[in-house]
Amino acid sequence: MNVFSSAPELDLNALFNHASVGIMVTDEDGYIIKANPFLLKMFGYENHQLENQKIEVLIPQRYHASHTARRSHYMKKPDNRQMGHGSEFEAIKKSGEIFSVEVSLSPYQQHGKKYITAFVNDITLRKKAEAELLEAKAKDLIMEVNLSREIQLNELKTKFVSMASNEFRIPLSAILSSSYLISQYGQRGNFDQQEKHINKIKNAVSLLTGILNNFLSIEKIEEGKITPTIKEVAIEDYLTNICEEISPLTSPEQQIIYTHTGGLTIYTDTVLLRHIITNLLSNAVKFSPKQKNIYMYSQCTDTEFEIKVVDQGIGIPLASQANIFDRFFRASNSGNIQGTGLGLSIIASYVKLLKGTISFESEEGKGTTFVVRFDCFLE
Repeated sequence: MNVFSSAPELDLNALFNHASVGIMVTDEDGYIIKANPFLLKMFGYENHQLENQKIEVLIPQRYHASHTARRSHYMKKPDNRQMGHGSEFEAIKKSGEIFSVEVSLSPYQQHGKKYITAFVNDITLRKKAEAELLEAKAKDLIMEVNLSREIQLNELKTKFVSMASNEFRIPLSAILSSSYLISQYGQRGNFDQQEKHINKIKNAVSLLTGILNNFLSIEKIEEGKITPTIKEVAIEDYLTNICEEISPLTSPEQQIIYTHTGGLTIYTDTVLLRHIITNLLSNAVKFSPKQKNIYMYSQCTDTEFEIKVVDQGIGIPLASQANIFDRFFRASNSGNIQGTGLGLSIIASYVKLLKGTISFESEEGKGTTFVVRFDCFLE
């Protein structure tokens, strides 16, 4: 059957045979009626080799079922699909080579039968160019990200040098002056004053150790070197010991008051949890008036373990609250109170490692309550 017999045969045959795009005609059952030379060359077939074959012969085997379903659906309501707006497919040559094509469709009827004229364009080079463009954009993006990270790293280094020089200077000066005074009081036999300055040195060394530990923790977190080691712990005794360790930081008029309710045993990483609680308690002491007590509450239920640290200190200004867990961030009202701005950032990472959450409520001038919750490591 000549599907072009209704038009001037010479003109249409010339158009069909010499077109620089692949053209084929199929019936409504998907059989190829006619294919032009350009399409035959594109797929590696000789004259008439495709006639009366199903169109799926031009599609990789793994797509046959889905294409048959799509073709059947299309024939129920066929419409024009223009070149540039057609469908992209993987096609297969006679040799078995897979390549990319774009197909636009034009349905028509003749002698009561439905036919589809398909225009097929090899888009392999276009797809390659698109992939190369995407690869180039990805490389540019990676360069931008690396440049941004380098800028941020330089900013962090600058902050670190500035902060470290200041933070180290204070305790080192305290150690130096106390060491001198100890020798002076020793000559006079004033042992009470000696003891006082020995304690100052201990506190200063403890502060320096804490700062150094924070710096080391940042590196370990960044490199993913921290893996929780879960074990059983008697939580009330464990937290009581931490409170006793922090108590030397309090003033004579100040206490850390701890209360526990519920179960007595949980499973957790005791090193990471110690860092979390120590930081929250020391911050509460640091930012509270000397005569105001610090309160810690722990509760262990069947589904959750919760710790609250409550102070009556200077509080966190509303404008600073969104950034309180950012690295090197310090609230606007922290003033001359010593600190690196690293502690809360680090413990937030530790809480995440333990699959927990940390939140807080605070009002400037009235105090802050931090709440840490875990639901994965209960007995």
